[in-house]
Amino acid sequence: MQPRWIETDHHRATYEAFDYKPGVIASGSFAFISGQIGIETDGAISDDPRTQIDRAFANLKAVLDAIPATPRDVVDLATFHVGLQAQLPVIAEAKKAFFGDWNPAWTAIGVSELALPGLILEARAVVCLA
Repeated sequence: MQPRWIETDHHRATYEAFDYKPGVIASGSFAFISGQIGIETDGAISDDPRTQIDRAFANLKAVLDAIPATPRDVVDLATFHVGLQAQLPVIAEAKKAFFGDWNPAWTAIGVSELALPGLILEARAVVCLA
């Protein structure tokens, strides 16, 4: 099976500006979702960490919906943080709200910067489709 790019209308301008695909379905069994950031549909980036983190999860959900898949299909989550130690309690709470009692493998990585000024979180995921 040829890989199939996941397409969404969600943030299409961002996708086009950076030649970016929200994800790819490989071999029919797994989808790999590109890093989702806390950008609003109008391009705004909130200064509030919880708002930005919740938006990143909402953007992840939009890609899951396009597959279609649910948060319970996510088997691996990697989050990249500017200010990891300060964010850890907030991200853990937001992650619990998003996944409920489902706990995918999770790696949280501290970084010095992300793609756009003001971003504090990027989240990428691997989804099991089988």
